[in-house]
Amino acid sequence: MESTTNSPTTTIEIQPHEAEELWAAIGKLVGSRDLETLTPDEFVDQALEVNSLLPAALRRQVIGYRRYAPEGDVILLRGLLPDSAELPATATAPYAPPPPGPAQHASLLLAAVTVMLGEPFNYASLYKGRIVQNMVPVRKMEFTQTSQSSTGMLDWHCEDSFREDRCDYAGLLCLRGDPSAASKYAQVKDIDLSSDRIAVLRQPRYHVRPDPAHVLPDDVPMRPLAILSGSEASPEIAYDTHHLEPVDEADVEAAEALRELGVALDKAAISHVMEKGDLLIFDNKRVVHARTPFTARFDGTDRWLMRTMICGSALTFRRWGTRVPE
Repeated sequence: MESTTNSPTTTIEIQPHEAEELWAAIGKLVGSRDLETLTPDEFVDQALEVNSLLPAALRRQVIGYRRYAPEGDVILLRGLLPDSAELPATATAPYAPPPPGPAQHASLLLAAVTVMLGEPFNYASLYKGRIVQNMVPVRKMEFTQTSQSSTGMLDWHCEDSFREDRCDYAGLLCLRGDPSAASKYAQVKDIDLSSDRIAVLRQPRYHVRPDPAHVLPDDVPMRPLAILSGSEASPEIAYDTHHLEPVDEADVEAAEALRELGVALDKAAISHVMEKGDLLIFDNKRVVHARTPFTARFDGTDRWLMRTMICGSALTFRRWGTRVPE
């Protein structure tokens, strides 16, 4: 698996007049309703109505990404939120419900775009099962390996590698940015490793601890897994810098392959500082991501991203039988 250049990120620019018209249409559709009164399924149904309001070119490009990912496993939509969108103070917790108005409209817009990739969902164990969560700094969580961190680096990971049914895609919509906080991502097809190391990483010689952001029993077993899988042309990855390790502590070869993978991910990294209206969507099976440190002020003006996760498999979604599986 060799690469000389990193795969490009497909960037889709939404024109200011399109964003203004879309925002006005969402406001007209929602009116004074409090979206928090909707069930998860009702919320997604509302997002489907908003989807029909999106610019046709935007819908075509997102669907093209879903079908073939012709230019890579990450897309960046810019300008989704208009300058006129007056957002409230940054949420104080990942599960804090947004107040009626612009923040709720932004969450609906996020779901309206990502629903083209599959079914928005969340686990009951994560942030109270909210379909759209707030990625915001939280006091006393500054150095954790969760989305609530700030002062510390949030290191390379895939979403929920400890679960076999982890999301296929994730979308991050920026409501309020911070110039110090760069979102980093690396596509596994861009990493440069020897065939011997790749062979080791494709063997189930590792296990991963549950993500600490989930509220789970203390005795949840570590999941055994191969870090790399899938075809050589379109490889997949399950990764977490801090929660992944060889099953056998004496397996030096597995440990060294894991260390070299971390170095290769650093070399394949692409950075982007999220700004208001940016929506970053990535394939959670083929992309790892991270975030650089920033200083939180906890004054209502901190960085604020909204996230939703997408199940791209109708079979998996039906197997769950709910939008918020256990």
